[in-house]
Amino acid sequence: MTETGDMPPTASPTKRKAWLYRETDAPTLGDFFAGGEPRQRFLDFWRPDALSNAGEILMFFAFKLLPAKAVSEIGGALGRFAVPRWHKKALSRVRNNLRVIRPNASEAEIDRWAEEFADSQGRQRAEYSVLQRLAAGRNIRFVGTKDLVAQCSGRPVIFIGFHTGNLEILWQCLINMGLTVTTNYDPPKRRSHQWITDRIRRRGGLGLLPPGRSYVRPALRILQSGGNLLIYCDEGFGGIMRAPFFGRRPHLQGNYALVSRMARKTGALIQPVYLTRDGGTRFTFHALPPVDLPPEDSPGSRLIEDVVLLNSVVEPIIAAHPGQWFFLDNRIVPL
Repeated sequence: MTETGDMPPTASPTKRKAWLYRETDAPTLGDFFAGGEPRQRFLDFWRPDALSNAGEILMFFAFKLLPAKAVSEIGGALGRFAVPRWHKKALSRVRNNLRVIRPNASEAEIDRWAEEFADSQGRQRAEYSVLQRLAAGRNIRFVGTKDLVAQCSGRPVIFIGFHTGNLEILWQCLINMGLTVTTNYDPPKRRSHQWITDRIRRRGGLGLLPPGRSYVRPALRILQSGGNLLIYCDEGFGGIMRAPFFGRRPHLQGNYALVSRMARKTGALIQPVYLTRDGGTRFTFHALPPVDLPPEDSPGSRLIEDVVLLNSVVEPIIAAHPGQWFFLDNRIVPL
């Protein structure tokens, strides 16, 4: 694993800037029939990318008619076809990032992981249509979960998740175990994709909180009442890889710092969980040992050490499964 904890004595880790998410109210048919400015607002909102949005939603429902394995295979084939042809810059970043994440890898391994990334991107997009069937089937192996539910009862829990395998199946597995889980979300840019993700998450029983600054207070209330949060600690934001660090100086701009603050404030258990794809539609759900934060002399005095500790849990998992990582095409830059 790449060492990330050796900061220069004069280094000062930057803090995360809070941002407020405001969801745009979608104009209704009433606005269209009202004419004038309301009609123009309706057209300006819905007309751009209308055909592609409609096509994505149509494909979402069409895939529901097919066997889950066939849907996943179609998605993988589309990903392997589309990424090398229409996303060449992203694929170039993928290959460069793989050399950073796995510096001793051979070119053959780089090629294999790059193809695995393209395959994974296509499969995950297609698998929204059959998510419930994949999560409920016998194609998921469970590792480290024997006492997970009992261990999480009677106290607040922060599940820290990773974007490997299929992140939607990860939370559905937790809910299928009988756990109540709430998370926040980064809204997809495409309206059709946002509609699809909101639909499957709400119907799957996942609690949703808004992203940004509006998330913190309700999230704390959930933990203070003994509830469970799912926070993904491997992050890409604005096309930039925020975590894991992969040799960069530790910072306080990501969810590592958020998890540490919330856990110390509420006494929540920090429980890492992640999903890996073993091939096709076969997955393994992994539960790692809980992370114990050492005692601190004063509130926040160990924050950067907590961040480094959490990174030491996340980074080796991503490095072990780089081709499955959703953010592999983001840029690795100093933060």
